[in-house]
Amino acid sequence: MTPLVSVIIATYKRPKYIARAINSVLNQTYKNVEIIVIDDNNERDKFRKLTQNILQKYITKKKIIYIKHKNNKGLPAARNTGIKKAKGEFISFLDDDDEFLPAKTESQLKIFKHEKNKIGLVYGAYIRKDLNLNKESIIEPKIKGNVNSILGLNKIGNPSIIMCKSSAISKIGGFDETIQFREDIDFYFRLSKYYDFAYTKEIVSKFYVHQDSMSRNYKNKLEHTLKFIQKHKIKIKKPRKRWSELQEYLGTLYILNDNKKMAFIAYVKAFINRPFRLSIIIRIFFLFLGMRIFAIKDKIIRYIGH
Repeated sequence: MTPLVSVIIATYKRPKYIARAINSVLNQTYKNVEIIVIDDNNERDKFRKLTQNILQKYITKKKIIYIKHKNNKGLPAARNTGIKKAKGEFISFLDDDDEFLPAKTESQLKIFKHEKNKIGLVYGAYIRKDLNLNKESIIEPKIKGNVNSILGLNKIGNPSIIMCKSSAISKIGGFDETIQFREDIDFYFRLSKYYDFAYTKEIVSKFYVHQDSMSRNYKNKLEHTLKFIQKHKIKIKKPRKRWSELQEYLGTLYILNDNKKMAFIAYVKAFINRPFRLSIIIRIFFLFLGMRIFAIKDKIIRYIGH
């Protein structure tokens, strides 16, 4: 008997993309799938009405399970609502502005079938489509197995590329609703404590970057990165390489929030823990030349440092 897969789509202020997301799930080569759409728009705003109008045909034909939040609760809470409703042995997540490629579900289930029982998450390669630059690139998976000592930054990718055992998600209690912008890193980190990760080399999803992308909100990104670090501080200080990576990333976020002092402190911590990393030294140097120059140079030194 083929296992049921639950696909959870949380939507907020993006009615123009939601049909594309749903159709990409309906077009999966694997058919034993339930689609749960969580409408996280406020009850009386225009986005609720627009979203409902678009979804009505899917609701009428019973193609989706539609759940409405009375008020906006945030992405982690919306996903948790879907998790509670899901009946599948496996759960996938899809952001409302992304889409699955047709073989995603089938290819990831094959990995679960052939890997050992300790696997809790399977991800895959994905297409990153930057609509601002009109540029498309393929991001390939790199890490697998016991990744708990590696994770700190997001080395997996957006949740739109993953599939998890529902029992694994239940074990860690779903997403932390207090962490709004780093919720995926926190989720992966906690999951990796109990389960190994695996991947398929097949391209499973298409991830879109556009002007209203949440990932561009640097103030919130900094705030919730600090929350993540504070929450797991004792565990993530070792190994030193991971702690250095986090501090280097934090330094860049401080720069993007125009805080040179805290950026310098973070870069120094990064350097102390990894003194032979050239990109840290270069970032400190350009830090004093101003944010605009730093932003340009930072695009270059990312390639030097990785």
